[in-house]
Amino acid sequence: MIRRLGSHAGKRICFGYDRYLAPELAVYRELLGVYGQVIDTVDHTRLHYLTSAELSCRAMQNDEDSFGVLVCGTGMGMSIAANKFSGVYAARCTTVDDAELSRRINNANVLCLAANAGFELNRAIIEVFATTEYTGRKLEELEYITHFERPAEPVSKSRSLRRTA
Repeated sequence: MIRRLGSHAGKRICFGYDRYLAPELAVYRELLGVYGQVIDTVDHTRLHYLTSAELSCRAMQNDEDSFGVLVCGTGMGMSIAANKFSGVYAARCTTVDDAELSRRINNANVLCLAANAGFELNRAIIEVFATTEYTGRKLEELEYITHFERPAEPVSKSRSLRRTA
């Protein structure tokens, strides 16, 4: 997934959220529909950020032509949970610049937002995240990051990090 060039516009959108988004859910769905087909990835019996993040990320792992938008109170819980999944590169964006750089430089495929930031700011962030193209910048570094997804290998004593005087 990290090698995919271009923007997210026109892709399927795995949309996960928790109870903090409930009052504005309809306007978010409508906005996201401008950028692709919206697929709700939530468990309505347990509307929680962890279950929504899991359902969204698993759906993305099975659909390479998708990206994610996850919204919880602060966006932090969603971001932490989403980044546990192989092939998911989630960015918690609080500004339009964050959204642009997360796409243009880091090729993020999941946008995590704070519901408490308000719809107008999040609207602008979503627009930039969905339409900013990744052109291959820093691809070697991004491919290096994928090594972090592998199981940990024991660190030998000679390679351990120790402070030297």
